[in-house]
Amino acid sequence: MKGKFISIEGIDGCGKSTHVKLLARWLRSHGRKVVITDEPTNGATGRIIKRVLIGKLKLPIAAEALLFAADRAQHISEVIKPALKTGKVVLNERYVSSSLAYQSARGLSINWISSINKHALMPDLGILIDVPVDIAFARIKSSRRLDEFERNLRLQERVRRNYLRIARRERLKIVDNTRSCDEVQAEIRKLVSAVL
Repeated sequence: MKGKFISIEGIDGCGKSTHVKLLARWLRSHGRKVVITDEPTNGATGRIIKRVLIGKLKLPIAAEALLFAADRAQHISEVIKPALKTGKVVLNERYVSSSLAYQSARGLSINWISSINKHALMPDLGILIDVPVDIAFARIKSSRRLDEFERNLRLQERVRRNYLRIARRERLKIVDNTRSCDEVQAEIRKLVSAVL
């Protein structure tokens, strides 16, 4: 059985983690082996990025983008490709589209971000879980302490607009997450079934 690589994208608080867990449970119930992973990773480069995200380390945005690309290259080599070779379904929260959406919202050229990620493995399916920023903000505000990116609603609005533009360019499937969890999950499962 051939492995499949599925990326799940969206602004902070859109429901990525919830739907990845539900999707993994469903896939496993149908006999598929599943690896859930995300970016930034917990590797050496990913840990540096996480320090930037919580405000403990300041870097120029271009340096941050390069770190994300480096973290991704290691992630592909050490986690994603080995899992795919053994026939697993890899569910990855955030991938190249996240870099394009967030880093261009902060001033970098989309073309430059694409160029530093040009060797990244293409997913078999990319899903954008879309939700208005005010709904996403309300969800995360009640569940955890917010990092500097999550608190910046103007940034999140720009990121959401970027994601919607990127979705058309990169052929991401857009799933409206203003509906019930069951409706959203049913649509995601239908999209995933089509590539398995």
